[in-house]
Formats: sequence, C-alpha cells, structure tokens
Amino acid sequence: MEDRGSYLANTEVIVHAGGLSERWYPVTQGKIPKVMTEIGSNPRPMLEWTILPYVKSGVKKFFITLWHQADQIIQHCNELSEKSGIEFVFLKEDEKRMGRAGVVKYYLEKGVLDVNKHKINVGGSDIVNLKLEDFVKFHLEGLSHGFLVTLVGSPSGQSQFDKIIFDPATNRVIRMDMERAINLSLGEHANTGTAYFDAKVNDMFLKIDEGRVPIDWENIGDELFSVARCFESTRLFESWIPLKTPYDYKKAKDLDFEEWFDVNSVEDILGEYKSNPV
Repeated sequence: MEDRGSYLANTEVIVHAGGLSERWYPVTQGKIPKVMTEIGSNPRPMLEWTILPYVKSGVKKFFITLWHQADQIIQHCNELSEKSGIEFVFLKEDEKRMGRAGVVKYYLEKGVLDVNKHKINVGGSDIVNLKLEDFVKFHLEGLSHGFLVTLVGSPSGQSQFDKIIFDPATNRVIRMDMERAINLSLGEHANTGTAYFDAKVNDMFLKIDEGRVPIDWENIGDELFSVARCFESTRLFESWIPLKTPYDYKKAKDLDFEEWFDVNSVEDILGEYKSNPV
C-alpha cells in the first residue's frame, strides 16, 4: 500500500464551482460567480480560501468544474496561477448540467482526469479547515479494511445539509439521507461536500448510465456507500464554513481566515490580491 505522501501525490483535487447558487443572489446580485465572492477580514474570493488548506499541504494542481459564469472564474484562476505557480485545469460542463458525478465521468472518459489516480472532491463554497495529513491517514486506514471512500462529516447539532448515516462504532457509512433541516443524533453527520475516492472508485463513475446524468456523487447509491467511512473532523462555523445563504455570508465576511488557518500571511502562499468588491 502507498504511504501517505505518495498516495496524496497520486491524488487529483477537484473543486466543484459550477453551481447557479440562486440562494446566494442577494449577496452578488448575479454580477459575479458565487465562488468569486470576497470574504474575510483580508478580503479574497472564497475559492482561494477553499483551496488554501490543500495548497498549504503541497497541492499545486486543481481541477475546477465550471458551468455558470465560467469565464470570470477562469480569468481569476489564470491570474492566481501567474502569482502562485498553482496549476488549474478547467472542467466545463455542457449547456446541460452534468452534476458533480456526471462531470467526473465525462472527463475520465475524455482522459483529462486520470483513471489511475485517486480523487478528492471539494465543494467550491465549503471552506473546511482540514488537516490533510490526518484526512489521508484516516483514509489509508480505511483502505486497509476495504473502504475505498472517505466522507468528511460534521456532528453539528442541526443541519440544513444532506446527512451521512453511519455506524458510530466503525464509522461505516450506511446511506446518505437527502432530507434537510433535521436534528442530528448519534450516527448522523452533516455532509460537508468533501470526499476522498480511491482510484478504484473511478470505475463507478465511468459506469454511471447516461440516463442518470445530471447526477451528484451523493446519488450514486449503495455501491459507493457500501465501501465508505465517515471522517469526523469538522464542526459547523468552527472548522467548516458552508457558504450557501446570505446568513452564511454575514458569518464569514469579516472572519480572520489567516488566523483560522494558522497562516501568517496568505499573500506568501497565494500572492497579492487587489480587492474588487461587488
């Protein structure tokens, strides 16, 4: 089995940034893509804060899925690449939506995504203060017991998000419940949108029937959940900032993300950024 360093080096990080984000409209008035919304006491686009924990851990290449207002995201990522040396590969959806699983299937078939590499899927508007070393360690421990998938969950008391139902004794995922606005109890975690897929799972994406597209990975079904574990590492608004509504924006717009991520200067990692508020 690969060690932590080689396993991560053989991993492609996919950030899903193509959503229409209708609930976010009061914040941007539709002028910019959601992931370009500036947040934090040192304002930068949320996309940058989303990728920061991965960049801190040495990841220098990201695959960005795109649909709504894609050109603005591409332009910003190209500018960020020039300043930071980070490489971005853009996975554009067609006019018809593909979903977070459908777009992975499409670009695996095209050879843009490598069928022999592992995948981390990240929500573009979910900022998770993830300790990547611990995440990889937990994932590899699961692999040794036949678990190919690790889902990052949050035990926060009440959730507006999909919930992960799992066995608290083994962390084995039982199913994903799409019902929202419910109290979470033992064996239930909110889905943070972050998931680690071993390369063997790429075959599940490739086997998705075209008739099921658009489809998100949460809807692949029992084949995926039967080989998944839940990683309990985040708490709502403590180590996970989901940006879905104007309320979430108010919680995040003045947050000191540099202190939150324990970095002295984000400019040293991502380069200078000139604020351009909506």
